[in-house]
Amino acid sequence: MKGIVIREFFGLMKGIKSILIILFITGISVLSARYMSNSTLFAEEANNPESTALAGLSFVLILFGALFVFTLSHDAVNRDIELQRIRLLITKTSRTSVIIGKFAAIWLFWAAVTFISFLIVSAITRTFVIHELLYLWVYLAFLASLCVLLSTLVTHRTYSVILSVLAGIAMPVIGLWSAFSPSSPVAAARYVLPYYPMAEQPVLLLITAAEAGLALAAAMMLFHRKEL
Repeated sequence: MKGIVIREFFGLMKGIKSILIILFITGISVLSARYMSNSTLFAEEANNPESTALAGLSFVLILFGALFVFTLSHDAVNRDIELQRIRLLITKTSRTSVIIGKFAAIWLFWAAVTFISFLIVSAITRTFVIHELLYLWVYLAFLASLCVLLSTLVTHRTYSVILSVLAGIAMPVIGLWSAFSPSSPVAAARYVLPYYPMAEQPVLLLITAAEAGLALAAAMMLFHRKEL
């Protein structure tokens, strides 16, 4: 499993798309922190370190996190199936280890990206608000587990990339709509998607963590039943 994690992690790091996304996320986080710390428009928030430290990073990931994670890793499992590398993998390790390794690599990649941004922003704002980072990591674990489930469920990469883009756009729209409009037709989604917990009720991220575990378990069950 260790080999799978290392290969997937560095595979994500090498792509030009990944580098551009990292620069975009870090850049927005730094600019937001500097602006909110110095602007008179945010004078009240600037006196509250928790309001400024990770505001930019949280904003970017809430809006674009699903799209970024899904488009980069939509083929985490089905790529190896299409290229017929999966048989070699399962001769060296168990099917469960393959799924866990893929999930761990995706989550570690995004955890590393957010941690680097966190350190830079913390140095600028001179604060260290660790709990906000932990909330983001739970949110990213949820996205990573869905990504692995999608890649296991959809056999062909052509279809998974289309579904990943659609899901990456739809999730924040539905999630934010349900979070801020209790009477909306999709209000029930606030307890299923992590946007309401991120914005209003962090304690509900425990449900998000449980959902990530369920998605990962479903991916394992599907992968065990696949004809390879």
